[in-house]
Amino acid sequence: MRAPGLYTGEAGKDAFFVRAYREGDEDQILPLFQRCFHVDRSLARWRWEYQENPYGAGKISEAFADDGRLVAHYAGYPVRFYSAARGERTLSALQVGDTMTEPSIRHVGRGPTSLLGRTVGHYYAHFCEGQVAFNYGVNTGKIQRFSMSFVGARRLEALPYHVRTTAAPLPLPPAWRTRLAGYRIERFAHFDERWDALFRRVRDAYGLLVERDSSYLEWRYASCPDVEYSLWAAFRRRRLVGWSVFRQRGERLAWGDALFDPRYPAALPLLLAHVLAAPEHRSIERIETWATSRPAWWSDRVRALGFESRPEPQELGFVFVPFEVDPEEDFRAHLYYTMGDSDLF
Repeated sequence: MRAPGLYTGEAGKDAFFVRAYREGDEDQILPLFQRCFHVDRSLARWRWEYQENPYGAGKISEAFADDGRLVAHYAGYPVRFYSAARGERTLSALQVGDTMTEPSIRHVGRGPTSLLGRTVGHYYAHFCEGQVAFNYGVNTGKIQRFSMSFVGARRLEALPYHVRTTAAPLPLPPAWRTRLAGYRIERFAHFDERWDALFRRVRDAYGLLVERDSSYLEWRYASCPDVEYSLWAAFRRRRLVGWSVFRQRGERLAWGDALFDPRYPAALPLLLAHVLAAPEHRSIERIETWATSRPAWWSDRVRALGFESRPEPQELGFVFVPFEVDPEEDFRAHLYYTMGDSDLF
């Protein structure tokens, strides 16, 4: 399915051309990222995101001026979704990441004929059509409006931002009951086959979500440079029954990812209590997370911990573009996602 209104040519009479990434382009990509977002990204972080993903590399389209200057960039990395509604099917998708245009030439063209519009057209033709079910991303209002008006994107919803202050006590089961049930909470550093087994057990209880297998999770969290994640797991006796990933930012703690077996409801509050009791987190004043309403049992348990829905501070929204599959109906009924399913965590 071709998104409507796209200019897909690689060259024009205005001395700009679009092509796929070539080795060495990162020498210009990183400075452009800094000019656009005022953040210095390391080469190691860039390589991790776009060259070391276990499911594919180099999914990048770029626009250049005739003197060889990089002027626009559109990129994403592959992920796989599990869909119970589609016959326990795995869907290939792209998580869209760095979307940027050189500030000095943003006036060139308009909408689909802009340099970014042409670059997106190249990306769709070379990396999406006939290759993935859909792509998706988390965008600000400006890029959302551009994507929806000119490149066939749809907005699913505002991000399900939730906040909990640390002042209120957690609703914990009695300690004797926890000991009798055989729960234990541990920190960990790497993902292994136990995480694969947990995903296979619980995936149908979530419905539609990124495949959280050990190879993906090891890349996403354990191997990510320049970011310090805090990884915690809940066990009942010898069985892994849940895990979460956190990232501290000053007095805020971002709860960025989680997967739990719904048959063990005590695991979630126990894990969160252990995290907040860790010495490095005792200064935390609030916890932030994205808590989707799907599945309902998950939303109910997050809210039971004292999390409240709030407007997302940056007005971010979940946006997607269908290609081989139109996922909107399934998204609205079944999609579970977290901060970790974006490039913002």
